[in-house]
Amino acid sequence: MNYNDNVPPERMSFLTNRQGKPESGYKKIKGWSIMIRLIASDIDGTLVRESSHHINPEYYDVIRALKKKGIRFCACSGRQYKSILELFAPVANDIYFIAENGGLLRTKNEILFQWTIAEKYIHPLIADLRRETNSDITISKAECTYTECGTHRDPFVFLRDSYKYAVEDLYSLDYMDKAGVLKFSMYHPTDAESDCDWLFRSHWANKMRIVCSGANWVDICAMNAGKGEAYALLQEYLGIDKEETVYFGDNMNDLTAFGETGTSYTVANARSEVQNEADIVTASYKEDGVLKVLKSFL
Repeated sequence: MNYNDNVPPERMSFLTNRQGKPESGYKKIKGWSIMIRLIASDIDGTLVRESSHHINPEYYDVIRALKKKGIRFCACSGRQYKSILELFAPVANDIYFIAENGGLLRTKNEILFQWTIAEKYIHPLIADLRRETNSDITISKAECTYTECGTHRDPFVFLRDSYKYAVEDLYSLDYMDKAGVLKFSMYHPTDAESDCDWLFRSHWANKMRIVCSGANWVDICAMNAGKGEAYALLQEYLGIDKEETVYFGDNMNDLTAFGETGTSYTVANARSEVQNEADIVTASYKEDGVLKVLKSFL
């Protein structure tokens, strides 16, 4: 795993530090009484409507109450960090963030780890995507997402106005500095997965992690980046065992995290493939299904 070069060596002590476990609540799951110490949740389609920047404010109170009980919370999304930060602003100091589909793990105050795409892949991938797809390309770094579609059409407008991204349009993505790229996202107005079907069967599938993140998005990250990898590393960082964790998600990009958690939840509006993989299916985001489960941990 490629750790962020900005992390000083002394921070790596967490890999062997398993001291100081806080008191936590217990949850009876599948007949077992399990101590829960860490909960992570996807956002779009799980907590809120896709691309919405409005969340039930009761989540903030519950996150604070969970923290008092010794249970940490992590917002885990394909979104840009800035978008997640604004959505969870009232509790930003109390939670962890996994952004860019696992490409970035951080707190409000510092980047803990980031997984970047090898610079040698950037321009060849851009060329192939332009030639083979009708979708628009966006490229994300830690602080900004870049487009080449112009400032008066989607995905630029969609990212800026709905997701509240920091986004900059370049005349051509060829002019962008190749260093520090966390994610490519392919945007299609109706069906990104179908439009990018060729990508899942291309040679890029052996070099990059390619996942569907929603109806409009297919994401491309470094092969060793993903929500599951980032969530597993957060558990190591906090000294928390896998069995003491819970994860909520609704789409294909959440499946790696399902494999790195003690209990996986999905929502009633999730894709059927995700419902088949989850341990438990709860009510949809429209019914605040995740919120109800979180309250049960208090």
